[in-house]
Amino acid sequence: MNTKLQLLEKEITALAKNYRDDWKEDLWESENIEEYGLNEFIGGKADAYEECLDLIKKCI
Repeated sequence: MNTKLQLLEKEITALAKNYRDDWKEDLWESENIEEYGLNEFIGGKADAYEECLDLIKKCI
């Protein structure tokens, strides 16, 4: 089970990093609602993956 959790941690780490890399800080105050919305969605996904990593780390 520990090996499966380690693999899961590795995969989720990669996903979190990719989403965090795609999130643009300069769009935080964008007036373009579509850019802003997509950026917030991407940031939210990164946050969720990072929260999942925290939970996994508690189990390992």
